[in-house]
Amino acid sequence: MDGRFRIEITRREERSSRLEDLAPPPGVRLPRQARSRISFERMVTAAHDLIAESGLEGATVQRILKRSGVGSGTFYARFDGRDALLAYLAIRFWSDAEEGWSSVLTPSRWTAAGPKEIVTQFTRMAVAWTWAHGALLRAFLVHAMTLAEHDLLDQTAELDNTVADHLTRLLLARAKEFTHDDLEQAIRLATLQVFATLRSRFIFAWGDRPDGIEDQQLAGELASIFLRYLGRDSA
Repeated sequence: MDGRFRIEITRREERSSRLEDLAPPPGVRLPRQARSRISFERMVTAAHDLIAESGLEGATVQRILKRSGVGSGTFYARFDGRDALLAYLAIRFWSDAEEGWSSVLTPSRWTAAGPKEIVTQFTRMAVAWTWAHGALLRAFLVHAMTLAEHDLLDQTAELDNTVADHLTRLLLARAKEFTHDDLEQAIRLATLQVFATLRSRFIFAWGDRPDGIEDQQLAGELASIFLRYLGRDSA
């Protein structure tokens, strides 16, 4: 896999979101002044890092304040509470993820690639991305299920379908390589199945629970299943 693709979809530092481009969830008040933005970003970054290190339970308000170095007054001036901050963080995470995947799957990057290479590279990147963000994905999923009013689960579905849209565009341009009767629907279903499999492995089976399959082997098997479903022998 080209190294620049892996970097683009795993390093949030190089794709920071502009605050004004995101519609904040209820209970979040975005800063307007540069000085206020600095403390705001420190709180968001602290929450992100605490979740990555210790899971959802590690991102308490007190630990966020201690990690970010801001006071409680500053925190509650921007967030009604921890749930509001986590909802905002989730929205920003999914926005960054969608931007990253869209960049990676831009057709101009794949003009010389055949269907096998496209699918194989996609499953490798999906494994790497899910592994890199496993703690965050797990936390956002759990939080979304307990905070239904923010419709955060929709963010997951939107990303899945955005990636499916891009893969559909790439693979339909190579339709003669496949035999499936409804290729567009098959590509979408195969893409959703890849993400579902990875979430099951990396999100629900966390910790030291080996499943007997290495990441590279998993990516290869997912690519093989994807290609065979579309009606192309992966061998």
